[in-house]
Amino acid sequence: MWKIEREVELKWQQATIKNDLIFTWLFFENKKLTLRLLQIILPELNIKKVGDTQRENNQKKNKIYRGVRFDVLAEDEKGRTYDIEMQVANNDDLGKRISYYQGKLSAKSLNEGKKFFEKRDTHVIFICDFDFFGLNLPMYHTTTRLEEDINKVVDTGEYNVILNSRATDFSTVSTEVKAFLEYVRDNKVTDDFTKSLDKEVVKIKSSTEVRESFMTWEEKLAEVEYYAGKRAKEEAKRELIINTIKNQEKLGNSRQDIIDSVATFLGIDKSDVEKCYDELLIKK
Repeated sequence: MWKIEREVELKWQQATIKNDLIFTWLFFENKKLTLRLLQIILPELNIKKVGDTQRENNQKKNKIYRGVRFDVLAEDEKGRTYDIEMQVANNDDLGKRISYYQGKLSAKSLNEGKKFFEKRDTHVIFICDFDFFGLNLPMYHTTTRLEEDINKVVDTGEYNVILNSRATDFSTVSTEVKAFLEYVRDNKVTDDFTKSLDKEVVKIKSSTEVRESFMTWEEKLAEVEYYAGKRAKEEAKRELIINTIKNQEKLGNSRQDIIDSVATFLGIDKSDVEKCYDELLIKK
C-alpha cells in the first residue's frame, strides 16, 4: 500500500482551501475569519459578531460508500444561522442539497412553543469551484417566488447564496468577493483577507494533528476504492468465465474439455475455471 501512502502525501502537499478538511478546520478554529467571510458575502446583513463556530460531521455520498462531510455552522448576534460549505465536484444536485441543508437549519431555527414569526433566518452558503448555473456570475441567490406572479417573493426566512470561483466577470460583486473567489480558484493572494486566509492555511498544513487526520482519512478512502476496484475486476472476470463455460456446455463438451478450452481461450489458470464450473454444477 506504499503507493497509496505516496499519493496521499502528494495530495496533502498540494491541498489548498478547497480541501474539505482544511476549509473546515480554517473556519472552525478562527472565528474572526468566519465573521469576515460572512461580512464579505452578506454585507447587507451588517453582521457584527458570530458565536463559536461548530463543525458538524454528516454523511456525504461517495461513489464507494458514505463518508464524512464537513460543514461549518455559525450563528450571529441576532440568532441567524449559517451553513457554509466548500463544493469542488459538480454532482448536478445543488438544488436538492440546498433544500436538505436548509431543512436541517430550519429544524433548529424555531424553539418549542414559539410563534412562526419568531423563526430565525437561516442561510446556506455554497462556495463552488464550478459554475452550476452557467451564467458566468460570481454569486447567485435563490428565493421562493409565487408561481402565478414571479414578482411576489414568499418570505420563508430561508436564504441561499452560491458562489462561483470560475466566474470571469466580477462586475456585480465587491472587490473583496472577487479576491476571495480568486483565492479559492488559484490560491492567489490579493488583499488583507486572502493574506490572512493563506497564512492560516499554511499554519494548518504545518499542524501534525491536521496532517494525521487528513492522511488517515484519505488513506482509508483510497484503500476502500482500491479493494472495491479489485473486487469489481474479480467479479467481472468470474462472470466472463461463467458465460464462456455456459457457451461451451451448449456444445455438449465434457467437463475437462470445457475447462481446458475456456482456460486456453481466456488465457487464465485452469483452477479458476474449475472453481467456476463447480459453482455452476452446485447451483444446478
